[in-house]
Parts: sequence; C-alpha cells; structure tokens
Amino acid sequence: MALSDPVQLFFILAFLAFFSILSYKMKFLDFEGILIGNAVGLAAITYGPNPLVDLFAVVVFFIIGEVASNFPRKKHEKRNILNVLGNSSPALVMLALIFVFPQNSHILELAFFGAVSAALADTLSSEIGFYSKKQPVMITTFKKVAKGTDGGITLLGEYAALFGGIVIAIIYFAAGGSIIESVLILFAGLVGSNVDSVFGGVFETKKLLDKTQVNLIGSMSGALFCLGLGLLI
Repeated sequence: MALSDPVQLFFILAFLAFFSILSYKMKFLDFEGILIGNAVGLAAITYGPNPLVDLFAVVVFFIIGEVASNFPRKKHEKRNILNVLGNSSPALVMLALIFVFPQNSHILELAFFGAVSAALADTLSSEIGFYSKKQPVMITTFKKVAKGTDGGITLLGEYAALFGGIVIAIIYFAAGGSIIESVLILFAGLVGSNVDSVFGGVFETKKLLDKTQVNLIGSMSGALFCLGLGLLI
C-alpha cells in the first residue's frame, strides 16, 4: 500500500530531493534523467505494495546504472533520456496495474521487480560489456562483430547482466520475498538483457526498431517472465 504516514512521506520526498541534487551535481543523471527517476520513485511510493522497498529498488537501479554509464568515461555511445525511459516504462506499467488491480498486487510487484532486474541487467551488460577485451559476437549467429554493434554480446557483459539481476533479487529477498521468487527475479535480468540483444540484432540493425523500443521490449520481457512463471508457482 502507499505511504500514508505524513512524517515518512516528508522524509521520502526530502530524500528524493537530496538524491536529485546529488545526482545532478555528481553528474550521475542529467536533468531529464532526474525527472524520470523521480517519476518512477513517486509511482513506487504511491502505488507500490511495499513503498520503501520498491523505491529502494528504483534508486539502486538508477544509481548503479548511471555510475556504470558515466565512470570511467570512454568514447562510446552514451545512454540518453529515451533509453532510460525505455528501460523504466515497464516498471511504471506494473505499478499502474497494481493501482488498477490491487487484488493482484503481489504478483504484479514480482513483475515490477522483474522489469527493474531486466533494466539494470541490460544497462550493465551494455556498459560493462564495452570494456571486454574479447571481441563481441552476434547473439543470433555467434559470429564476431565490431564493438558497439546492436545484438553483440560478450562474456563480461553476461556476467554484468547476472550481477544486475542478483542485486535486485537480493533486495526482494531481503524484504521478505521467497527464495523461488527471488531466483525468478535474478533470471529475469538475464532474460531481459538477452531479449534486448536479440531484438537489437534482428530488428534494430535493420532500422525496424529503435533503441528505445528495444530497451522497452527487453525490460518488459523481464516483467512478463516473472509474471508468467510467478502465476505458475
């Protein structure tokens, strides 16, 4: 349920303001990224079944994702507002569905965490994978491709995606989530990251989809992975 304690709400809003100022000063996020971060954060404390935990997962996603994107600095394609929005939109959709279908809040929150896991895993896979000393291979053919090619993957990038999934899964588990559901969230990160790569290699390379759409599909696949398997268990 949403936060109703005015004191808690005050401190949360104060934290978001502090987080926004710090992120801007430290150049973790640009102005547009801060707006998106606050939008997702406010949605988490408004509609999330566990507002503080849901907000924490969002904050972790933005901090780790932006640190990976900006430090150390390299001359490669940087994420822009549309990329961040593509990664964040599925999480927002899950929070909106919780508002519409509160009776299904548990399974939808699991899907929310799956979306965040996929978003973080994809971000880390792309940003950390860039530093791989080995040449990437196309996920659909396993043939070597140039660094930065849409659909290209590396072992380092896969490890980074796994790490992203583990981080979000640990947050869920530490907040009282079951081991099985936490494992689903972990694998949602790998699923979302690799679905993103497949759609990037098949459709983005042919200009049939842009990066924002591919990011959205990847993050949504993490949410649907948790939603589908969560219903089965």
